[in-house]
Amino acid sequence: VEAPAPAAPPAQAPPVLVEPAAASSFEGVVTGNGWVDGSATAEISTRYFREVSGARGQVFELKGDAIGDEKDKACGTDWRASMARSVVLVTPDAGQGTAGFTLNATATARRGFWRTKATLSCTTLNRTDAQAATMARGQAWIVLGGGAADRDQLVIETSGSTAGEWAISVTDTAGQKYATDQIGSTLIAAVPGAGRYSVAASVTARAATAGGKDSVEQRLRATVKVSSLRTTVASALGTPPLRNLDLPFSVEVPASALTDPVMAALAGYQPCATKPGCAGKVSDLSVSAAAVWAAGGGAIVELTLVGKKHPAMAVRLVGITDVRSDSLRLGNLRVAEGQAQVSKKKDLSAAVARFAARASTVAAPLAPGFPAAESRLRARLPVRVGDLCLEAPAGSATFLGTTPAADSTAFRAVFGVTPSALQACGRSK
Repeated sequence: VEAPAPAAPPAQAPPVLVEPAAASSFEGVVTGNGWVDGSATAEISTRYFREVSGARGQVFELKGDAIGDEKDKACGTDWRASMARSVVLVTPDAGQGTAGFTLNATATARRGFWRTKATLSCTTLNRTDAQAATMARGQAWIVLGGGAADRDQLVIETSGSTAGEWAISVTDTAGQKYATDQIGSTLIAAVPGAGRYSVAASVTARAATAGGKDSVEQRLRATVKVSSLRTTVASALGTPPLRNLDLPFSVEVPASALTDPVMAALAGYQPCATKPGCAGKVSDLSVSAAAVWAAGGGAIVELTLVGKKHPAMAVRLVGITDVRSDSLRLGNLRVAEGQAQVSKKKDLSAAVARFAARASTVAAPLAPGFPAAESRLRARLPVRVGDLCLEAPAGSATFLGTTPAADSTAFRAVFGVTPSALQACGRSK
């Protein structure tokens, strides 16, 4: 027999232990900046230096060049102007759930010469050097939505000229720097939760003719793409990971799956009928009806007690839920507050304690729902995050707790599995 579910659980119902993560989100905006520096010389040095920042979300371009004055110094027409040129180009790249940029830095230097008169002809050769340098820098501002305690990882794919004068950093708005782990050409930065983070990278190209080369050019190109592990996994699985990035799944267990075995365990049971009994007028007390429903992070059990020496009465118990041996179980059942008719009578309290102890021995099998739900989750792995993969875990699922399902007539048992660390795709063991 099922009693109607209460409008709200009692205040002393066990707290919900499952810590759901808030819906995650990812927003990114990119800016570019850089500097150019160079010089070409004859007798008068010609130099340029400019450092400029670009607009949000716009392509950033910066150029600088210099030409030497060899022509003005030359005797005759045998001369070549020295030259320095620097070019910066930062191109934003925003996609669904990603933000990044492409850096291009080019530095070109050409040595010049001119001749001066020696006695009667223009025979004395003079050489002049040039140098150029270019720094291209992109910055992706990433806003992660969700809970402040929802851990995440920024996955930063890089390619191109990521050696030499290459730099990358991950910080938050307070200037806190976050270390990165590298797998191949991908960097991973663990961040503590929702907030605003910066991923900045730069490349510097340099060219100089000193050393005898007439012309030197360095062209560098690098790409950076940032994504969020939490957001990518939530999109792939249809539900956000837990706060610690474990992957959740749930199984619904109807309350009747516990009500029926509770009633079966208590039917005909008279805990106070034999000595030493419970004293008082409860020796023939038994349970005529039982109902179980979900409340908070546990359960409410209502027992209807009857006996010749005691009027029929309803007693409400509250307790925790647990999973052992692949079954949902009740535990720590105790009299709910606000039932003075029970708590103030020692004999009745003793009888109810024994009914509660026996009710705590029942179990509701999780099969076939549990193995099916776990198999569905594992079948959706691996999840590709950038050029890495989150693989299926090798360990078993961990029971996290219960919450009421759509209504209180069913328990939603929540489990979590710890996936592998991000790794190169196809390399799980």
